[in-house]
Amino acid sequence: MSTTVVRLYLVAVMLGIAYILLIPMQPYPLSWLLKMAPMLIFAGIMWQTFPGAAGRWLALGYVAASAGDFFLDYGNRDGLFRQALISFLVNQVAFVVAFLLLSRGRSWRWLWSVPVIAYSLLLAVWMVPAAKGLEIPVGIYLACLLGMALCAARVETKPGALWLGAMLFVVADSLIGLNKFVYHFEHAVLVIVTCYFTGQSLIAWGLLRLRASAATAATTAGAQSTSG
Repeated sequence: MSTTVVRLYLVAVMLGIAYILLIPMQPYPLSWLLKMAPMLIFAGIMWQTFPGAAGRWLALGYVAASAGDFFLDYGNRDGLFRQALISFLVNQVAFVVAFLLLSRGRSWRWLWSVPVIAYSLLLAVWMVPAAKGLEIPVGIYLACLLGMALCAARVETKPGALWLGAMLFVVADSLIGLNKFVYHFEHAVLVIVTCYFTGQSLIAWGLLRLRASAATAATTAGAQSTSG
């Protein structure tokens, strides 16, 4: 993992923390830009770090997440909800494809996935009927969200930052729906954004560690081959 990548990652994290800390001061000018920035930085990092199709899909996922952030913030978390839902749906689908590419040949981690499967089924029973007029889109989104989490569980050899980030992403997105359709809870924006940003940051960090480990293994194997 290069120093430049680490620095860019830290910049993205700092911008995300700044947005969270400034939530009590909303609305303020260009808050939407501050919220978008970390995901755009993650997109650039993924594009440069992962070669081939996996990198392109990861970059697309983070760009879509950035668009969703824009629609939620600029639309005051309601006026552009449908556009945000579509953006985050693209985010989920892109991550599913990328995680499948990165985990080719690995088995499904069903044991790790039991909690998120149970949680998703509970959400489907509780939230979808409450999403009046949006039952089908919300149901499809929940299915893609679960698919993303299941695919994320395959990428690592054991539960790590990527797996934890995917789980937090599921929690964050489910809380958006619960807050909108079921029950509005106090400090919803602060809780949701904190879970969401932490989840996305952990996914990015887990991916970077995965790439660094693969590069180290390839270098070691090359050195051993040369010495042999």
